[in-house]
Amino acid sequence: MNELCVLIPAYNAEGTLKGVIEGVKRSHLDTIVVDDGSTDSTARIGRQMGVTLLRHPKNRGKGRALRTGFNYVIEHGYEAVITLDADGQHDAAEIPRFVDLYRKESPDIIIGSRAAQFNEMPCLRRFWNRLGAKAISRLTKTVVSDSQSGYRLIRTEVIRDVKLTTSTYETEMELLIKACKKGYGVVNIPIIGRAINDTTTSHFRPVVDTFKICMLYLRSLLWR
Repeated sequence: MNELCVLIPAYNAEGTLKGVIEGVKRSHLDTIVVDDGSTDSTARIGRQMGVTLLRHPKNRGKGRALRTGFNYVIEHGYEAVITLDADGQHDAAEIPRFVDLYRKESPDIIIGSRAAQFNEMPCLRRFWNRLGAKAISRLTKTVVSDSQSGYRLIRTEVIRDVKLTTSTYETEMELLIKACKKGYGVVNIPIIGRAINDTTTSHFRPVVDTFKICMLYLRSLLWR
C-alpha cells in the first residue's frame, strides 16, 4: 500500500502551478493535480511536470475537483492525502511537518492553521475566519482553529467513510463537520500562509461562496 500523496485542485493556475509542484516534489511524494476545466495552460504544465493529471472537461468547482482526487486516492490505495491549493498561498515546505506528525501520531485529519495570521487579513475575511472556527468548534465539540484552511492531511479512511455532496468551496467544511460528527479526530498545526492579504490568484468569490458556506453550516445543524 502507498503511504502518502499530495492532491492539488487547480483551475486556471498557469502562473503558479509550476512553482507549487516544484515545491511539492521536494517532499518526494506522489503528486496528483486535478485540472478543473481550465482554459489556460494548467493541464500542459501538469503534464510537463510529470505529475498524475486528472481533468474535468469543464469547470465544476473546487469541491468537485477534490472529490475527483479523493476517488483516485482511494482507488490507488494511499493511506492518506495532503491537500493544498494551486495558487501558491500554501508553502509546500511545510509538507514534512504534516508527514512527521502523521507518522508519529497517525491522526485522522491535520489542519494547517493560519490562526496566528488572522490579524493580518482584511477585516471581513478576518471576521468570517474567526467566526467559522468558533462555530465549527462548538458544533463538532472539536478544537478547530482554522476551518477554512485547504492545507490538510486526511486519512483515506475518512474520505472513504464520509459522503460528500457539495461541489464548491463549502466541500472542505462539509468534510470537516461530517468527519467530526463520525468521531474522527482533528489536530491543528500552525502554518504561515503566503499572500495573506488576498494577493493570490484565488478564485474564491467572497459573497457567493461565503453564502454557500453559511448555508452548509445551517444545514449541518440537522445532521446526525
